[in-house]
Amino acid sequence: MNLLRLAAFACAATAASSAAAGPIGDRIQTTTLTLPVALQASQSSYCIGGNCTLGPRLYLAPRTDGRHWLGWTDRNGAAHVSLVGTAGIAATYDYAGEEVRGLVAHDDGGFAVLLRTSASGAIRLTRRTDANAQTFSTVIPNSTAIAQMNTGDGRLAFGNNRYAAYFAVHGTAGGFDGHEGDQLAYLDQNGNIAAGGWEWGCSHQMAGLVGFHPGLNAMTSMCVSDCYSNKGILVNNSRSLFTADAGCNGTVYAQFGQLAPGASTWKLAFAAQHRDCCDAKGIGLITFGSGGANATTRWLTNTDGSTERDPVIARIGNGLPERFLVGWRASSPTRYLLGVVDGDGAFGVAAEEVQTLGVSWNARDDSLRATPSGGVAWVSGSANATTVKLYTYSETATADPVFRSGFE
Repeated sequence: MNLLRLAAFACAATAASSAAAGPIGDRIQTTTLTLPVALQASQSSYCIGGNCTLGPRLYLAPRTDGRHWLGWTDRNGAAHVSLVGTAGIAATYDYAGEEVRGLVAHDDGGFAVLLRTSASGAIRLTRRTDANAQTFSTVIPNSTAIAQMNTGDGRLAFGNNRYAAYFAVHGTAGGFDGHEGDQLAYLDQNGNIAAGGWEWGCSHQMAGLVGFHPGLNAMTSMCVSDCYSNKGILVNNSRSLFTADAGCNGTVYAQFGQLAPGASTWKLAFAAQHRDCCDAKGIGLITFGSGGANATTRWLTNTDGSTERDPVIARIGNGLPERFLVGWRASSPTRYLLGVVDGDGAFGVAAEEVQTLGVSWNARDDSLRATPSGGVAWVSGSANATTVKLYTYSETATADPVFRSGFE
């Protein structure tokens, strides 16, 4: 079946890839979802080497029942969280005057969403039931800055009965006035502000990620910084994992990427461009322990990094040996590639082009999500579009041996 034709259906079309599909492509299903309102416009930001344009910020949170929560902001600046089922969008909840900046699904069927008020820059975390009844709503305070993503991102994680909200901020007081930084705030399961975190961290935050690792029982935040406290990739606003050329002016030659928990370590997929000061080979995979300990880097490509962007990663299942779906976007011409690597970053299934199947993901969008069933899901959508695509990667007992139980 032809995925590009199926994507034209108005409500929801689902298909498995066929002709021209490789080992990865024929395990991807695509569903086209029709939104009640068009997506937000594109946004100016900073990526490798300077300015770039980002598409709509999309937040996918897989549920334990096989459905998904989808967070998105429309072209009028209103936030929405939609329940996505097998037949398309089953319900949409609206938050006027706010934009989505993070989303997690809860085991009870509800969700928590990080919402930024566009007019004031205030940001709040609210937990909702599956019917959108409010459990709590907490404004996250900051004495020196407002939440404003002129450069970086907004992310949310949950684990061990604690939330971590991590987002870019714009300074409004004292020595921070007019500058771009980031904030990390912890909240307990009842929405109370908890100890830890900071009001001003990486500066400027050019990209941010946050996640919870069940095996390590720990949260980790990651930033790309063009200046403070170091240039490059930092973990928990302190330890440098990769040094990149940067100018303290929005220019930096490294970018995220995604963070994925392995069995006992973290995996960070990132992109970096070679510079005289700093060796880089395109798409890299950093493996590290708690707090950034014992970090090692393996390059998944062997180029100067001038054409590789927007890497993604998610773990496939929880078995051993570890397997991860990894990918990136290449330019000149534009191509989207996906492959499968083991815990050391060695390819067991070579990266293949999937854009011919209509498969893609948005720029710097923390796209791939591991699902409770052992698969991977993600979404993509264009500026001002009235549809988004939901992609699901899954492996079955009848799959080729290389997919069944690790690499053979």
